[in-house]
Amino acid sequence: MKPAYDFVIIGSGFGGSVSAYRLTAEQKRLGRPASVCVMERGKRYLRGQFPRDVGRPKDFSFRNEGRDGWHGIFDVRSGDNISVLCGAGVGGGSLVYLDVQVDAFASTFDIVGPEGRRRWPSTVNWHEEMPGYYARMESMLRPSPIPDPPLKTIALREAAHGAGMAERFKLVDLAVFWGKQGGERGVVFNDPYQRGGPPQGACQMCGECFLGCNTHSKNTLDLNYLWFAERAGAEVFSQHRVTRIEPRPGGGYTVYFDDLAAQSPGSVTARNVVVSAGTTGSTELMLKCKHGYRSGRTQFAPTMPRISEMLGRYFSGNGDFGAVAFQSRRVTEPAVGPTITAAIDCRDLLDGHGFYIEDGGIPEVLRANMRLYPGGVSTGQRVLHWLRGLVSTRTPASLAEQVFDLLDLEAVRNALVYLTMGIDAADGVMSIDQAGQLQIHWDHTQSMRYLRKVEETLRAISETPVPGSDGPGIAANLMLNPTWSFNKHLLTLHPLGGCPMGDDETMGVVSPAGEIFNYPGLYITDGSIIPTALGPNPSKTIGAVSERVGDHIIAKGI
Repeated sequence: MKPAYDFVIIGSGFGGSVSAYRLTAEQKRLGRPASVCVMERGKRYLRGQFPRDVGRPKDFSFRNEGRDGWHGIFDVRSGDNISVLCGAGVGGGSLVYLDVQVDAFASTFDIVGPEGRRRWPSTVNWHEEMPGYYARMESMLRPSPIPDPPLKTIALREAAHGAGMAERFKLVDLAVFWGKQGGERGVVFNDPYQRGGPPQGACQMCGECFLGCNTHSKNTLDLNYLWFAERAGAEVFSQHRVTRIEPRPGGGYTVYFDDLAAQSPGSVTARNVVVSAGTTGSTELMLKCKHGYRSGRTQFAPTMPRISEMLGRYFSGNGDFGAVAFQSRRVTEPAVGPTITAAIDCRDLLDGHGFYIEDGGIPEVLRANMRLYPGGVSTGQRVLHWLRGLVSTRTPASLAEQVFDLLDLEAVRNALVYLTMGIDAADGVMSIDQAGQLQIHWDHTQSMRYLRKVEETLRAISETPVPGSDGPGIAANLMLNPTWSFNKHLLTLHPLGGCPMGDDETMGVVSPAGEIFNYPGLYITDGSIIPTALGPNPSKTIGAVSERVGDHIIAKGI
């Protein structure tokens, strides 16, 4: 790593990778040497290197700030009434996201929050600007619907038909390489998009998208935006966790980090810094810079106390809500196909602030790992029964019976997993404790109208027709997320907010161009600057907003 760069980018997800490519490409266009450094806390995964042995938890979990060998691909943050799952690795959240590339609901850009404020900056015509940036994402990620829908897709279509929602069913665009002629599952093609990209295998329908794609069929950011950035001269450093940022006298910033591989601290300076550590990572880092924190016996003073008081506000889980329809009358084979393939589009409900219901999957690798236990699947089932007893001590016995009776390892062939997302109230708050650890506070009260409508709709598409009657539908038994049923605790894969955009510092942390108010040359571009829920899967919008921020950085002069 050099001692100084024009740009230091923190994180390599949909904010960092887009920024790295656009800034490096512009330096190349101007005939200047590339001076872009990307630091990513997670590991770099090559094709075939994503973990699959569930008996090695350190390969999966990113804990303890990446120390003591806990440098896996998943980072789980637990908060009040909600938990957040994030990705860690070169490529950021794209390594574990579920491929979907869908525009935000158009109504999103006009949302007025529970506090009575219009959330998106009014100085920008978002309806006019976003289509062009969405087109850039499409050009790079090449999304398209699945060419040969599996059984679970057909089951979701039948569920929609049974509930009188047939016209709402649609295949969704997925950032997946399907092969060139069809029937080529797993076959590796050199540069399949003919643009100087890496080899990729055609999707083999294994359902392991959220575990990391070992065939590189998923068009993750390390295979496009970041790939091209590196070939244009950007330098990417994995296992580098940034701890704080400090303004330099006369301009620019010093970025302090821990090299997790070498187990040593370091620092680098930059004229400009782009923070793209994800919703939780960027917000936590900015809170530490604003308020200071203690690490062991060392007290770190605030380095940027003039960050807006809006820091930490507008947290949203993007309305994520999970459920499973068990014992349906259709074979679904949820282990076959990408994790998500289709949706029931309910965006027009709830005054135009509705939701998407997508199919999910249960990867075969989980059942395969159970077979590795002595005694095979029967032992795996005994493990589940032991867990049932454990859960019974913390939940009503009837709930534990329901959950674990349905988790029969051989009885998921007719289960339909639902992944719902939509417009929640986005009124959560994030803060840090004295040690600088992120705290998430989310109250479901203002989102209950949305959540009840989701429950009602899921029940309609699952339990039609009633047992013993004819007609379209899957006639299943619906089980909502048990943590929600029991204690109103949700899990989100799509956290947003914390460093929201605003017209000025009384309304947001960053300007519509992503620059932090009061700190020129310091930008944030990732899910944290999104001031509302988006509706469907947010990655395409996060990337499009990052494209927009990149344009403004370039226009300002690099």
